[in-house]
Amino acid sequence: MKLGDCVTLIRGTTYKSSLLSESDGPVLLGLGSIERHGGFKKGAWKHYPGSSSPDIILHPGDLYVSLKDLTQACDLLGAVARVPKYLTEGRLTQDTVKLHFQNNASEQVRQYVYWSLRSPQYRAYCKARGTGTTNMSLSRKDFLDWEIPTKTKGRDTLVQLLELIELKLALNSRLNDHLAA
Repeated sequence: MKLGDCVTLIRGTTYKSSLLSESDGPVLLGLGSIERHGGFKKGAWKHYPGSSSPDIILHPGDLYVSLKDLTQACDLLGAVARVPKYLTEGRLTQDTVKLHFQNNASEQVRQYVYWSLRSPQYRAYCKARGTGTTNMSLSRKDFLDWEIPTKTKGRDTLVQLLELIELKLALNSRLNDHLAA
């Protein structure tokens, strides 16, 4: 099954930098909030209290992807992030797209897609399809053409283990933040 068989893409938009805030409105989620090779990047976020289409508002568990990279290394090209539970609301920026799952996909399907987009095979796929000289881009078509690996019992078990590891890392990070405070 291709990724495009289960998701559609909603592109982020530009924003007015004069409206940026330290605490009011949804957190801006763009290239700076995605780790190289995928994952959510914790940091000092800017908020945007200006008007935003409901389509580009993200909530905990939502997935979004970078279709751009500002380097030739392509480490950010196609990188996926998942909005963490502690972030109540985010706003998608340009150069990123939200994955809108069709047919009310289950949490297990969302997790399976997320971890397939974190795999080395997917990273190689994106790098091979990147276009550009200075700024690299991944076309929507190429992104949606990614063949999601067939689900097997072993892969489902791996996804469950990865989810548990990510949860443990998040808990440790929160504990460290509390201890530091």
